[in-house]
Formats: sequence, C-alpha cells, structure tokens
Amino acid sequence: MLLGDKYPLSMGDEEGVQFTRVIPDSGIELRQLRTFAAVAERRNFTRAADDLNVAQQAVSQQIKALERALGVTLLRRSSRRVELTPEGTVFLADCRRVLAAADRAARRVRAAARGEAGTLRLAYTLTTVWDTTPQLLGRLADLHPEVKIESREVFGADIPELLVGERYDLALAPMTSYPRGFHTRTLRREPLRIALSKADPHARRKRLELAQLADRPFEVWPREMAPGFFDAVVGTCRTAGFEPRLDEQAAGNTVWANIARGRGVALINASIAEQLPRGIALVALAQPATLTFDAVWHQGELPLIERTLMIAAQLAREGDWM
Repeated sequence: MLLGDKYPLSMGDEEGVQFTRVIPDSGIELRQLRTFAAVAERRNFTRAADDLNVAQQAVSQQIKALERALGVTLLRRSSRRVELTPEGTVFLADCRRVLAAADRAARRVRAAARGEAGTLRLAYTLTTVWDTTPQLLGRLADLHPEVKIESREVFGADIPELLVGERYDLALAPMTSYPRGFHTRTLRREPLRIALSKADPHARRKRLELAQLADRPFEVWPREMAPGFFDAVVGTCRTAGFEPRLDEQAAGNTVWANIARGRGVALINASIAEQLPRGIALVALAQPATLTFDAVWHQGELPLIERTLMIAAQLAREGDWM
C-alpha cells in the first residue's frame, strides 16, 4: 500500500473535525507531510499527484513550501527520478510517525463520536451484580475494546449525588423516582424469589404464597440506603395483602446470615441463584412479581451512554429481560 493510500490527503470527518497543523507556528501542515510522504514513496511527482488525486503543480508547491518552512532540502530532483537527501531520509521517518498518530487520533475521535471509544464510569447497585452488570460490561468490552470501563458498586440512595457531581456517567439500579433533570430507561424486569433458610419447611416448595410469610420478619436494607429495592419489596408484600414486618437493622452479609439461621426471609431477584450463599434456598412466588432495573443518567445523552443503552437493549432482546 502506498503512503498516499494509507494516509489520505483529507483528514476532515463528517463532524468537521480536522487536523491541519502539526508544529505550532511553523507553517507546516499535515497535507504537506502527506504530499512529501507520497513523493518519497513513489520517487516521482506525477505518480504522487495521481495517488493524492491533485495536480502535479500542487504537489510541487507543497514540497517547496515544506522545504521553505523547514529551511532544508528534502528532495533532489532530476529529469528521471526524485531522491531523498540525508535530511529528507531523517524527516521521512518522523513524518510517517506523525501521520500515523494523526490518523489514529482521527479514528479515535470518530469512534468516540459513535460511542465506541472513551471512558464509561458506571455505578451499579448490589442487585445488578449477579447478572445484569456482568453481562452488560462483558458485551461492551467484547464489542468495543477501545472503551475503558471504570465501575463501582454503590448504594442506590447515593446515585443522584454521584451523577450530579459527574463522578459517574451512568448508573444501574432498581427503579425509583429521581429529581428533575435525571433521565431513566428501563433495562430489565427480573422475577423476585423468596429467600429463606434451607432448614425452613417452606424451602422444599416449588411455589409459595407470599402471604404465608406475613408473620416473618423481612430482611431488607433501609430505604435511605436502597430506595428502589425497598419500595419493590414493600410493594410486593402489600400487593399480597399484608404490611411486612421489616428488619431494617440488617446490612451487608448479615442479611444472608440471618436468613440462613432462620431469623427472617427476604425477597430478592432471581439471578442470585447463580451465586446463592450457603444455607439459603430460593422459592418462586405463586403470584409472580418482578424487580425493575433502570439505567439512570444526568448529563445529556452522550454517545457512549447511548451506545451502552443500545447494547443493553440487545441483551434484553436476547435474554428476554423485559
């Protein structure tokens, strides 16, 4: 491949992004470097002009302007052939590196405009850890390896502050309400299951009426920590006809320890079955209920956010998430 083919003369893209000057205040432009590289490759002004799809006179003018800006002679011209001077040989090596870097920068900025490059800062809650977040980040990494992902597990209640403060671009969390200026898009509805001790007689049931557990304490994180999840649990119990008795003192792994000891029960999304803690069983609800996950963001629809949401929609179609 000729340098004129590899490094086309025009660096502009559809958005009007252009790379013109490579040495500030030197008067040297990328098109001059491309012209010089094409002549050096072909050793002929006419062939270089054909490669660049410009007039031969324009090629000669660009080379003269480049030599004048540098203050050196880069090419020796004869009636039959063009030869590089020692200075031209040195300059060609650097010229190729500059052109390659410029082309790489142009590709990356176009990829960023399509949401295929850049850094995605993602916050996610515990309920998405077992399946939703790993699938989404795995597919994003497979499809767009130039996207750098910075992710962290957070409490749902912290999401508004994290997004407004621009510490994160996007969050995944159970559906809840947000202040004005936030955007949400539903990604998934996952079945809720009853988590209880394997020693519990109900653990051997395939399906269970939630109302049969109305006298049990429900292990759930406080609403001020996990508003979306809290509302889903309480709402499901109320739909089943009772007000749940909540153990709001539990947090973290103590929830699972309490359930395993038979102290209480919990409602949890079904994907935890992949990493179910020891001593706990999951039983389906006789009247199915779901936990809805939303993507949440505060900035405008940045290309990388929109690309991530497109991938999430693809996963939803493939995995019947909705």
